[in-house]
Amino acid sequence: MCADTPETPASETPDYKDTLNLPRTEFPMRAGLPNREPGWLDRWERIGVYDRLRERAEGRRPFTLHDGPPYANGNLHIGHALNKILKDMVVRSQQMMGRDARYIPGWDCHGCRSSGRSKSSTARRGRTRTRST
Repeated sequence: MCADTPETPASETPDYKDTLNLPRTEFPMRAGLPNREPGWLDRWERIGVYDRLRERAEGRRPFTLHDGPPYANGNLHIGHALNKILKDMVVRSQQMMGRDARYIPGWDCHGCRSSGRSKSSTARRGRTRTRST
């Protein structure tokens, strides 16, 4: 604290939420996403949100974004998140502009560099790769 500022005991510090002019809402203080998201996904599945979106877009000019293999270039980093967010924005904006927009996710296959990287990192740790059947 500054030399000329008197120390204020914790019991006397003002409750700043009472000084704000905020609306009263029923929203919880915490979103609780890990607990609430499964319920949202179940509801969307039950009411067929994606199916209705596909039905409404039928006959429109198509737009398809084919994504490449996920995370094939090393360890995950913030650029991967940015990449997925930007692709999502492109597909959503195309859908809102009247196109039949679809996102086709890619997958990592045995021919990608990441497969070799996985094998070499497993070998460095002295393990062998086994297939489960």
